[in-house]
Amino acid sequence: MTSQDERVAFTLRPTALGLLVERTQRQPMGTRLIQVMVFADQEVFDRWCEVEPLRFGDALLYSKLRREGHAALAPTQ
Repeated sequence: MTSQDERVAFTLRPTALGLLVERTQRQPMGTRLIQVMVFADQEVFDRWCEVEPLRFGDALLYSKLRREGHAALAPTQ
């Protein structure tokens, strides 16, 4: 999943430990910031989503991120 301006991208993968989320942010100077997190359950994922700056910058991508995250976590609960 990628933002419209292609500055932020997310990759979600279900794992045995929970949901792995990779967040890649392109910086103005051409560098990239990559963060990798694993969420054990939907409650922790939702708390992270509540502070994700993308919710203000790209509401459609944010909604898709939450929807797909919830779907990926559903079988592990």
